[in-house]
Amino acid sequence: MRTAVVASLCVLMLAACQQSNDTSVTRIRANGVDTLYSKTTVDNGVANFDCIASSSGRCHYLVVDARCTKDADCPYPPLHRLAVAVGKTEQMAGLQAGFKHCVSAVQKEQCHRE
Repeated sequence: MRTAVVASLCVLMLAACQQSNDTSVTRIRANGVDTLYSKTTVDNGVANFDCIASSSGRCHYLVVDARCTKDADCPYPPLHRLAVAVGKTEQMAGLQAGFKHCVSAVQKEQCHRE
């Protein structure tokens, strides 16, 4: 009986330690030079927007509703806009599950493909 209880507790502890992690990298190069290089990581509901390189000196992030697609303009207003300087990281907690984002060297109004 004691062994079953200990085993159950171990399984519960392992389940509690499970972490969700999602990473997105955007990298655009021209003539061997990064014109945009960004990494976004979401770990347990906390997003890190890391601007590694940008021809404008800033990575412009647009965070949009999870229901938006990149195939058309989104009917929902953006959740957040961020302009992160090269070499800096912005952290944001409390974003809706499944949020989407895009990044550009210049500010955009939508995340759709052009």
